Amino acid sequence: MNDVEVVVPIERLEAWIDEVRPRRVLIQAPLGLKQAIPLIVDALGKRGIEAFVSMSATWGGCDVAVREAKEIGADGLIHVGHTQFLTSHPLPVLFIEAWYSDAGPLLRLASRVVEALSGYSSVGLGSTAQWTIHLPRFAEELKRSDLRVLIGRRGARAIHEGQVLGCDYSSLRSIEEMVDCFVVVGSMFHALGLALTSPKPVLAVDPESQRLEWMEETARKVYSQRYASIVKFREARRIGVIVSVKPGQMHLGLARKLRDMLRRHGYEADILVTDEVSETLLMEGRYDAYVNTACPRLSIEDQARFSKPLLLPSEVMVAVGKLRWEEIIKNELFLSLSLPEK
Repeated sequence: MNDVEVVVPIERLEAWIDEVRPRRVLIQAPLGLKQAIPLIVDALGKRGIEAFVSMSATWGGCDVAVREAKEIGADGLIHVGHTQFLTSHPLPVLFIEAWYSDAGPLLRLASRVVEALSGYSSVGLGSTAQWTIHLPRFAEELKRSDLRVLIGRRGARAIHEGQVLGCDYSSLRSIEEMVDCFVVVGSMFHALGLALTSPKPVLAVDPESQRLEWMEETARKVYSQRYASIVKFREARRIGVIVSVKPGQMHLGLARKLRDMLRRHGYEADILVTDEVSETLLMEGRYDAYVNTACPRLSIEDQARFSKPLLLPSEVMVAVGKLRWEEIIKNELFLSLSLPEK
């Protein structure tokens, strides 16, 4: 399989340095993309800038190491591998993206994708950030079989056309009424997230493993697991409402609303503040169940590791009777980090 090419545009880096004039910079990259760091360190060093490297995990553009940068007195931060999530940060941040340099593994799947889409005439196409540069070419390959292919528009949090995030599918939802189904390239999880929030069928395409999978059956299993968590949550008395201090995941206002709602419905509820939502946190706490206001994917992807329910805000609304289960499934409400007026 091809490697992720970490593009470090020196001209852009130089322009950022000239604009920001930092003296000390923290560099942050996820696992698998840290090979870009030496090049960045070298470029900073040539300009007399002190470079530090973050060893902490980063899960997305929502997880920028601002607190670490402040602790070491950095006046700039370089974040590798994700696109910008928030409109601003307390200090200057340069986002350096990464993408797959070779379109071949994706293009080789075109004929199999066309076969899988038999019976559909119009398709909505999107991908994780690492494949967005290849979406137009892949769309042309699909169109050769007389499919009508639309690439999603830029979303609320996504800066590229067709880009999907684990918590934002607005790019593809913008064309939902114009297509019969969706194709999501690059991640089974991202495809699952769309399948949980859209009534249209979703085909996951993973060029790395050369795997195709319709997500309906997986979505049904997740719904079953999530409803079981709601039932278990209703039996709990002590609830911890989790707030993340990560810049793009902090939703204190939402947590307060959920805490107050739970208290009105007879639960003991407290707000818990953390940087990482871990198994130890959930297992050793005094609480019977938890509410997740951090990253929605934690409740979907990691619930199996936890013996205690970790409900999404919409699921809490179902648990206390303010929404019906049928109102949140196949709806953007499911992963939403806001509460409907109800």
